[in-house]
Amino acid sequence: MTSTYTTNKSIEKPAYNDYASNPTGWSGPINTDWDIIDAAFGGVTVKNPTGVSGTVALTASEYQKLIIVFGTSITGQATLTANITYTIPAGVGGNWIVYNNTTGAFTITFAQASGGGTSINLTQGTRLLIFSDGTNVNYVAPNLGASSVTTTMLQDSSVTTAKINDGAVTYAKVDTGSIATVAQFRSAAASELLNANVPWDAAAFVSLTDGTSIAVDMATGFNFQVTIAGSRTLANPTNPKVGQSGVFIVTQNATGGYTLAFGSSYKFANGAAPSISTTANSVNMLFYYVYTSSFILVNVIRGVA
Repeated sequence: MTSTYTTNKSIEKPAYNDYASNPTGWSGPINTDWDIIDAAFGGVTVKNPTGVSGTVALTASEYQKLIIVFGTSITGQATLTANITYTIPAGVGGNWIVYNNTTGAFTITFAQASGGGTSINLTQGTRLLIFSDGTNVNYVAPNLGASSVTTTMLQDSSVTTAKINDGAVTYAKVDTGSIATVAQFRSAAASELLNANVPWDAAAFVSLTDGTSIAVDMATGFNFQVTIAGSRTLANPTNPKVGQSGVFIVTQNATGGYTLAFGSSYKFANGAAPSISTTANSVNMLFYYVYTSSFILVNVIRGVA
């Protein structure tokens, strides 16, 4: 009789009397089978894709192993020179940890040889746990051990919606470096999370330096204050953000009698710049809205008491 082999790992099943004439009997195939089983729990296949293109069928001894590395070694990167599809035979199922340790502007695809089911693209630099049901190849989990999860993997239809259990992520578990500071919120820094108290803290008044020309950097705040000790010009601001709004508080010193002129970026109703109260210690509120970087609408309330 002739031996048969299992579907997924091609483990030999000797038939009755198959090895009757062999002095060692079944010890040969049985030992080989145990080696295959052992490899399925921790064996490593390294496939070097350098200079390879098209479709490459993995052999039984290659897909029998749990870990498949596409590179020169687990630590050695290979350079892709073309797109490659690695396949396992139709009907073969199982789980694998695959590692795309390559560079180059090409892709590696893992698929069933039948071509009728789903396949996956292995993003460079990622380690993935995947499975096959004999027809389809899918992700079990995205990006095990890599520094980030790529958008492509998260959009894949095989990735379920609920990736993190409700309540699993709390504020205390968020990397503090990913939470915007007041300064980052004021300057509209990208890719930062927002704590609820930050907008309120960012609204605190920023003191401007009194001088003949009063400089304003709108990346440093939303609301500003200054006490003037002479007639001044509020200079065109730097770093204005469209949609930004706030207030300037301009206070006369104990002497008073000073005027305030405006840079060309400030615009007013009817095109006429208003005057401020010149009474000693009087407070003037200048509300502004940034329409464009050179069109900043201002409305003045004089002599607030």
